[in-house]
Amino acid sequence: MEQSNIERLIFRYLQGKMTGEERVALEEWLMKGRNKEIFARLVDKRRIMEKMERLGEYDWQKSWRRMERKLHGRRRWPWGRMAVAASFFGVIVLGIWMLAESRKEENPVVVVEKIKPGRPYAELVLPDGKVVDLQKDSVSVFLPAVRDVMEKERETVYNEVRTPRGSEYQVVLPDGSVVWLNSESKLRFPTAFSGGERRVQVSGELYFQVVKDSTAPFRVEVEDMYEVEVLGTEFNVRSYENLPSATTLVTGAVVIHDEGADVRLKPGEQARKMNDGRGMSVGKVDVTPFVAWKNGYFLFEDERLEDILHELARWYNVNIFFENQAVREERFSVDMRRHEDFEEVLRLIERTGSVRMTIKENNVFVK
Repeated sequence: MEQSNIERLIFRYLQGKMTGEERVALEEWLMKGRNKEIFARLVDKRRIMEKMERLGEYDWQKSWRRMERKLHGRRRWPWGRMAVAASFFGVIVLGIWMLAESRKEENPVVVVEKIKPGRPYAELVLPDGKVVDLQKDSVSVFLPAVRDVMEKERETVYNEVRTPRGSEYQVVLPDGSVVWLNSESKLRFPTAFSGGERRVQVSGELYFQVVKDSTAPFRVEVEDMYEVEVLGTEFNVRSYENLPSATTLVTGAVVIHDEGADVRLKPGEQARKMNDGRGMSVGKVDVTPFVAWKNGYFLFEDERLEDILHELARWYNVNIFFENQAVREERFSVDMRRHEDFEEVLRLIERTGSVRMTIKENNVFVK
């Protein structure tokens, strides 16, 4: 069956307007290969509703047009919000799967041990150097203990929260601001803000929801490279090794101080600084892919396979080894919940026929 016909049948099913002939054709298609499993995920109402809730923040028309151009070069049939929601199933629908339909050979991922997704966990480094494990229910439990240390010493002391690979965490700062830490991230802050400002130091990836206080500006030092100043806003900071550093503004306004230059961002803009620390560029972006991790999703649009796998590696705590260097530049679009099975994602990527992957313990070999 042609890909366009499959799309039409699925769309008609979601609309509830299938004819008897269309239903027979769909049932015949479901009997082949893994189509029944794929279809079940497509029509999962809960997953569709999750996607629908995010459409208000996502440039779904632009994304749909991009996908249509890749698949057909032009639009084949009318579309609506439900169809778009279904299309956002990423590697499952109209993306990797549609490419895979034309492939006859399938090389399954070899799995030796179950790889689990990340979990809420962090380590708190107290002013005296003691390290405390923070679990899911420990978001702000440590603050009273740290304040006790401060009162005893009667001076400003700092603590650090760090998330290793395979973990994430949410922290409530002394002023009530909330910070989400992605895997391999650090946040250093005082036990109490003073001196007319609120200053923290970060590395890795963090999402800030800052409480507004015009008398005490909030300042974020990004790995000694530049500083982000805010009064009250939401933004994402990303600063991983070997990747450009990026500050993405969701709401409000921020000013970035970089090597004597001040750059003011508006909502929907991103400031990027290259790995060598030189220069900074500002541009308009769709913020959704950059903050999806904080909302429990991975969202990649036409991204390099190497970048996708390294992002997944931080969350699933695996190591990536490219035995075939050419596939690093292959591009994919992926939309998945952060708690999906890692092996399933790799299998779906493999079905394009251009990549093979083998898992041994916590190592992934890309061929």
